[in-house]
Amino acid sequence: MNSSLMLKAIPVIREGNLSFDEFALITGLGKKTANELIGFLAKSEIGTVNSDSVKFNPLDKMRAAMLAIHMGVDIEDLSRMLNWKDFEMLATNILDACGYVGYHGLRLKKPRAEIDVVGIKDSIALLLDCKHWKRSSPSELNRFALMQIDRAEAFVRANGGKIRFAIPAILTLHMESITFADDVPVIPIIKFRSFLNEMHGYLNKIKIVPRI
Repeated sequence: MNSSLMLKAIPVIREGNLSFDEFALITGLGKKTANELIGFLAKSEIGTVNSDSVKFNPLDKMRAAMLAIHMGVDIEDLSRMLNWKDFEMLATNILDACGYVGYHGLRLKKPRAEIDVVGIKDSIALLLDCKHWKRSSPSELNRFALMQIDRAEAFVRANGGKIRFAIPAILTLHMESITFADDVPVIPIIKFRSFLNEMHGYLNKIKIVPRI
């Protein structure tokens, strides 16, 4: 499958049923190519095909985006087709699948702050700042990291004895490997699940609030 076709499909993917003819019309593809693309998506567990339509769920758009990344599409082109809600919903879903209780859009009152996504497991909180929309310079990443540390400190204070410690992190669409900014892990979405599975191996080198 040509990776450029994925860029035509992603804006069309929305929750609910879409007929094959509608899919072809909106993507601007011929019916044969559109049907082949629908079949390719379905084989990749994106959408459920019925006799003359395809049904998408709320996570299919971001699943298609991750597949497109693996296929080598231009990240800048891809990021313009996604919004913050798509990205946060996928991150929350991955947390849930890995045994965390996931929340998104969590607001703190004192000080007033919003945390994009929080995952809690075994009294440990992972706090994510989701950056799907652009590439960031090292200085910007450091600034984002310090802000996320501040949010983590506020989160721990607000949750008293319920949380043993919090781990601030940045989740990004653009990076290819896990890196660090001021000891805060910067995690590409395609590596997020593996990071969660291996997180205890990172505890000796990442920022923890409070440090254990």
